[in-house]
Amino acid sequence: MQKTILIVHGMRKGKLNETLAHFVHELFSGTYIDYDVAFLESKERSLDQVIDATIQQGYRAVNLVPLLLFTASHYYEDIADQVQHWTAQYRHVRFVLAEPLGTHPAMAEWVSHQIARYAHEVDETTGIVILAHGNARFDEPDIALTRLAKHHTTEQRQCYPSMVYGKLKFQETLPPLAAQYEKLLIIPFFFYDGYLVNKTKRQIAELALPTEITYTTAINFDPVLKSIILARIASCEEAHHVSDTVELV
Repeated sequence: MQKTILIVHGMRKGKLNETLAHFVHELFSGTYIDYDVAFLESKERSLDQVIDATIQQGYRAVNLVPLLLFTASHYYEDIADQVQHWTAQYRHVRFVLAEPLGTHPAMAEWVSHQIARYAHEVDETTGIVILAHGNARFDEPDIALTRLAKHHTTEQRQCYPSMVYGKLKFQETLPPLAAQYEKLLIIPFFFYDGYLVNKTKRQIAELALPTEITYTTAINFDPVLKSIILARIASCEEAHHVSDTVELV
């Protein structure tokens, strides 16, 4: 028996986890994937609790699909490190950990669609910024976002990476761009327009940058996520067929 666990960050308090679970279930309505949802932050549905329940139900193959955009502290410390622990604890179970979602080519297509949707806002005086979470201790998000921005840079437009945290934090990256461009189109590379996106918008407004700023919507559980998650699950299932050990795919 094989189960997929979709891992969401979530919050320990409030109703956010219910909302996120609803989004996930809506995304996968009409599919026949045997899945469950676990949260990195939860009192009732933590990843440890869902793993334990899954094993107790008799599953012997478990796909772990983090609903994270990049590899950083949550991916490595909260999930990958724990996989080693679970593998030692449940020696009769095979765990496969999928890659995060943000590096899948379809996410680059989503950014392209966002730029196209806001094409009326873009001209030669506009700089395009992809804004993501970032991490002060891990370089992988910076590298991945920089690669994504370069992918969308053409002779007609420039695209730049910016982060809430880390070396590319917006307090340092946006002021030079505001001095260079009359307008900035900022694409929030987040799963949904929630607390952190709105907080960051307020903080950017407090910078009083001398430029016009337009924000696109965040990903907001766009259907593209479904295709990416299904692709990650398919990679996990393939790994189960070729190895009896822990895999990262």
